[in-house]
Amino acid sequence: MNKWTAMFAAVLAAMLALGAGFPGRAASAAPTASAASAPAESALRQHVRTWTDALSKQPAFRSWTSAERTIAPLGPGTHGWLVTFAAAGKPVGYMIVNATPEGGYRLGEYGVGAHPAFYPVTLYNALIRQGLVGSYAEIAKKPLRLERLYLSPVLAAWKWSASGGETYYLDAWTGEAMPVDDAAWQKQSKRTPGAITTAGSSGAPELSKLTAVRSNRAFDPFERMPWLTSSPLSAKQVQGLAGMLDKLQQIRYTAELFNASVLQVLPAVGYHGWNGGPLYVAFDQAFPGTRYVPVDALDREGHFYR
Repeated sequence: MNKWTAMFAAVLAAMLALGAGFPGRAASAAPTASAASAPAESALRQHVRTWTDALSKQPAFRSWTSAERTIAPLGPGTHGWLVTFAAAGKPVGYMIVNATPEGGYRLGEYGVGAHPAFYPVTLYNALIRQGLVGSYAEIAKKPLRLERLYLSPVLAAWKWSASGGETYYLDAWTGEAMPVDDAAWQKQSKRTPGAITTAGSSGAPELSKLTAVRSNRAFDPFERMPWLTSSPLSAKQVQGLAGMLDKLQQIRYTAELFNASVLQVLPAVGYHGWNGGPLYVAFDQAFPGTRYVPVDALDREGHFYR
């Protein structure tokens, strides 16, 4: 078995085990237990279609116009779905969709690029690079026991239960092993409200079109480290984040997790404004590419600096 055959077999096995589709197949949501769940699935698809139509009018998202969409449930208890977009057999972006307490759907975050959230190829490359797995052929012979965990935009990971009894938590974007065990994850989880709590009020209008778009030049967030020398932006200042980005100010978002053993630093490079919705801040990252995260989903676990 050559490298590419083994890689395809490994990725295919993982996606089937996780209940996700793959490019070339029709998109599918979580398996339905009865016909009664069909209306909910249809509503989810309708929301995804509306958001996709709005985003695909932007140059960076143009490939989404004809991309295939795969919808798969996230981990247990998250009440969320991962939507992966693929064009010509290659991923071009993703969405995270959360259920709301009122029974609707919320666009939790989204991104454009070749390395979407929870992408098996990124994970397997990282496992091999870190010496945790020997080869793709090894994975293809005995598929990994994987679980997707998504609690918030800065707290998302693969949970891998290795055959030797070890448990690893691996970053959902890069596949890098995190210095976290079951106890640490559970402790952090209790501090982190579920993603569905970010939903707006039931009276908020449905997102259907973009009303403002800003795209700035990428920058190195570690060129300056204001989180070490300055106070974070206040809640009132964060409300004016769009104006700061319009003025080309370099804004950084940081989140310290697991008793400061994990530090995330994200450079803000723009935003999307939606009708009636929160500001979605654009972050430039090597993996997955550019992420758009609602500002109200970021204020619990971290801070903005300029």
